[in-house]
Amino acid sequence: MISSELIFGVAFFLQCAIGIVGNSLLLVLYVCIAFKKPQEKKPIDLILAHLTVANMATLFTRGIPEIMFCFGMRNVLNDLGCKVVMYIYRISRGFSVCTTSLLSMFQAIIISPNNSVWARIKVKAHKYILHCFLFFCVTNALIYIRVIEQNEAIKNDNISRYEYISHIFGARPLNETKATAAFLFGMTVHDFIYHLLMALSSTHMVLLLYRHSKQVQHIYSNSNSSRSFPEIKATQTILLLVSFFVLFYCINNCCTLYVTYSFDNRVEVETIGAFFGGCYPALSPLLLIGSDNRIGKLHFIPGKEKRHHKDFMNGLVNY
Repeated sequence: MISSELIFGVAFFLQCAIGIVGNSLLLVLYVCIAFKKPQEKKPIDLILAHLTVANMATLFTRGIPEIMFCFGMRNVLNDLGCKVVMYIYRISRGFSVCTTSLLSMFQAIIISPNNSVWARIKVKAHKYILHCFLFFCVTNALIYIRVIEQNEAIKNDNISRYEYISHIFGARPLNETKATAAFLFGMTVHDFIYHLLMALSSTHMVLLLYRHSKQVQHIYSNSNSSRSFPEIKATQTILLLVSFFVLFYCINNCCTLYVTYSFDNRVEVETIGAFFGGCYPALSPLLLIGSDNRIGKLHFIPGKEKRHHKDFMNGLVNY
């Protein structure tokens, strides 16, 4: 009979393979667009490129250790390795929250009418993207620095000292100190603010899409309406992306809370929570690749590039 660990190992392997390949391909596509077709480059591409990097970091630091555990490779990481892996994982996960929130806010501003209060911000919004990323990196690095002190490799002789036990690390109970209170407060406020901004911007986009659909019913032949269709499609994609993020984030957090405060057998629940935590970084590039019509216009495949060059030369001869 196939063991549950083997099933989970295969599931994590497929998830990481799909996610790493998908995010790598998406990142290469954005680089190709930036250098081969700069006229088609969009400011939002920079946000999506950073999201793919955060997704790959999440999969590498969470999915691969789970694969190693499920296939029998136990106690591979020492204390330093566990601290580094979990610190990078927490930063990449927090960065993913911030970037997804920024993505929804940026798209909400872009599709806002020119006569709205967001008109001035729309013109200058792309100039502050890198500033936002720098702010995200600094805040997440400072908030989760407590993880380095709290986490360590699991040893058989000290399991009882941990408040939370994962497959690859153990989290010691937090002391009642000001530093601990600041860590919990910062982490809670961080997630609350960015999820609130995500919810507000998503609601704003839904209302704009509803108004647009009403206008198109009466003025379908208007040129301005036809030009806005690609932006509407991009907005629908981002709304679906945000929905996926919130769904998998909530499931992962529920599993983590259950594992932390339950006295029952918690191994399967912790594994399921880790799997759902990797679903968003694994599936989001597939959604983005399938919705971007610029990808089909790229000629970065050698055979396709040769055919394109040959057709171009034949056109010159015939001319």
